[in-house]
Amino acid sequence: MRKKFIAMMITVVLLTNLFVVTSAAETEVFKGNQIIISPMYTYISNAEALLSINSSGKAKPEVYVTGNSAVTSIKASIFLQQYRNGSWTTIKIWNESSNSNILNFVDTYDVSNGYEYRVRATVTAYSGQKSESTTLTSNSVRH
Repeated sequence: MRKKFIAMMITVVLLTNLFVVTSAAETEVFKGNQIIISPMYTYISNAEALLSINSSGKAKPEVYVTGNSAVTSIKASIFLQQYRNGSWTTIKIWNESSNSNILNFVDTYDVSNGYEYRVRATVTAYSGQKSESTTLTSNSVRH
């Protein structure tokens, strides 16, 4: 009887672990040869921060946020940062908002040569009295 109970408990544990691994795998996104695991949100359907810099030093920060159908507004604080002396320093801040479930932000800003840059954004999606926030970080780009 005891052996049967132990065998059943081991089976339950193995099946539970299999379910957890399968559930986690469903949130994976393949990008090239990298696996990116995306967090699951309640109100935010998609959120992304991007940065490009052209050869003349014009940085183009972009932040895109889409909320689900319950979202009534989105706010974002967007920080263009420069890597200097071993740390990231904010050199420009934008505060953006949208009275819908979509926020699209694109701007340009002249940057100096010889540094790395990135965009960080704190975004909040609102649904009535409830909200959800996340922080996004773009790729870093050297100019």
